[in-house]
Amino acid sequence: MAYNLSQGSLEVIMQGGHYDKPIMQVLGSKKIQGQSGSGERFRLLLSDGKHSHSFAILASHLNDKLISGELSDYSVVQIDRFVTSILNNEKSEKSGDRRVMIIVAVTIIASGSEVGKKLGNPMTWSEYAAKTSPQALPAVARPKPAPSRPMSSMANSSASTNLDSSMLSSQMTHPITSLSPYQNKWVIKARVMTKSPIRTWSNAKGEGKLFSCDLCDESGEIRATAFRNECDKFYDMLQIDKVYYISRCQLKTANKQYTSIKNDYEMTFTADTVVAECMEDTSSMPSVKYEFTPISEIANKNVDTLLDTIGVCKMASDVQELTARSTGKLLKKREVTLVDPSGGAISLTLWGNEAETFDSSTNPIVAAKGARLTEFNGSKSLSCLAGTVLRMNPDLPEAHKLRGWYDNGGADMDVVNISARAGGYTGGSSEWISFSEAESKQLGSGSKGDYYSLLGVLTFTFSDNALYKACPQEQCNKKLVDQEDGLFRCEKCNREYPNYKYRLLLSANVSDPTGDQRITAFNEAAEAMLGQKAAEIGRLLEHDKAAYAHIFEDVKFKTFLFKFRTKMEVYSDEARLKTTVINASPVDYKDANARLIKGIKALSGIEL
Repeated sequence: MAYNLSQGSLEVIMQGGHYDKPIMQVLGSKKIQGQSGSGERFRLLLSDGKHSHSFAILASHLNDKLISGELSDYSVVQIDRFVTSILNNEKSEKSGDRRVMIIVAVTIIASGSEVGKKLGNPMTWSEYAAKTSPQALPAVARPKPAPSRPMSSMANSSASTNLDSSMLSSQMTHPITSLSPYQNKWVIKARVMTKSPIRTWSNAKGEGKLFSCDLCDESGEIRATAFRNECDKFYDMLQIDKVYYISRCQLKTANKQYTSIKNDYEMTFTADTVVAECMEDTSSMPSVKYEFTPISEIANKNVDTLLDTIGVCKMASDVQELTARSTGKLLKKREVTLVDPSGGAISLTLWGNEAETFDSSTNPIVAAKGARLTEFNGSKSLSCLAGTVLRMNPDLPEAHKLRGWYDNGGADMDVVNISARAGGYTGGSSEWISFSEAESKQLGSGSKGDYYSLLGVLTFTFSDNALYKACPQEQCNKKLVDQEDGLFRCEKCNREYPNYKYRLLLSANVSDPTGDQRITAFNEAAEAMLGQKAAEIGRLLEHDKAAYAHIFEDVKFKTFLFKFRTKMEVYSDEARLKTTVINASPVDYKDANARLIKGIKALSGIEL
């Protein structure tokens, strides 16, 4: 079979011209290892039948075609989309700047095994030979180059961010995967996938602030960071999901310890950086790029690995508050249990605003990019970082498949929770046990305490001393000392305040068919049980004692799904089991009935 290569197209392209969908042959390939071993790139030797050239780089998302053998030596391909980039080569006086061709999209016309030989007798093409050659390029082989504005004049005329995006054409943009510290004349067209809050720092060398954002285009992704003045300049301008032209940033080797972005480099905004919003149709631009790991396979991954995962929210805890040891800052978190058709379940920890606003009532699909894998007492779970991209019910094929699976029987599927440890609950255990089972397993006897879930009835609540006056500062919940002069003192903050906030510290009894237990519930868990906020209960205590008492009476004999932490503590030389409510949620009777039927089947051997 005859294959018609686009003879002369390489010469046109490598001299800055444009050639629409040239047909070429692959004569060889070479792997180029990325920085820090974080990834690999492939350089191709291409032939158009007349010339051959080895400075063609395959975009990283096409690597699988080469690794699988689909793209091999002697393959004939149509290059559907490409860009060229100038690399500085100051060491060589002859060659000067070198133009590199980056292949972004390709169609394989014939496999290498099918062609089986080199087509034609191509000559090696070089910039030096082209410059010294007196012959002009053949007119028939040279389509008219696309017009473009010189990068240098564009940059010099607009160091501000008021650049008109109409000045930039698609022919001028470079794919993100082509960027390196060895070039400075480039423009990318990229979508903002995520943007961090502004963070500040202060040390012996000074103080400052920064934010980072993750950018993507069809070829790949990269992280960009802005410090100090550039932080103020670009933070409000760059909006998530919008597309921008960006130029004149500094590139350096990426620190893989702090990012899951698959790029050897990262960008830093400078005083010369140019940013302009793309006002064209950007619907074809990709958004977040995921490489999802099935939940059942996460257990085999190394701790501290940054992963992409997607699953259905099976259940979620209430918001919990804790104080950071290093800064004393009040933190809020929520633990969400995700499941998928692989038969796995895992706990994903959300923080801050995402934890507070998360709604689990509709069992949403949750997609997380760049969540960190952690391990505690033998169980593994995921935790969101500042750079984690979190999406609820994303418009993705994987999300639509998950919804169909969960709504058509997946909700009742037995799963293995890799976040559950023996005898304990670590944020998402699917097993419910009874008080007698907890006792037989000697839960709480260890030095660190144990966690478990239990379906129980709140049989008694102690309304006396259920409230205390706490420090009004948001990050402090310390109990105040009444100075009896209209002021209240916080020993932790070492300050006196004329006001306070109410917080709950509820003692109660919980029973199930096998026993009962005295429990303690702190503010958020107590609010969930009583159905009222601490501030409202405090108001009733001061102004309507009857209504206050009614709240505690009304909750008696209500059933909740409790998640407990139990630990043996010593009081006056006597060891006692202290059981604390991590959270309490209303009963999902569909789930409870399914568990009951499963238990009956296991005990009787009878199918129901």
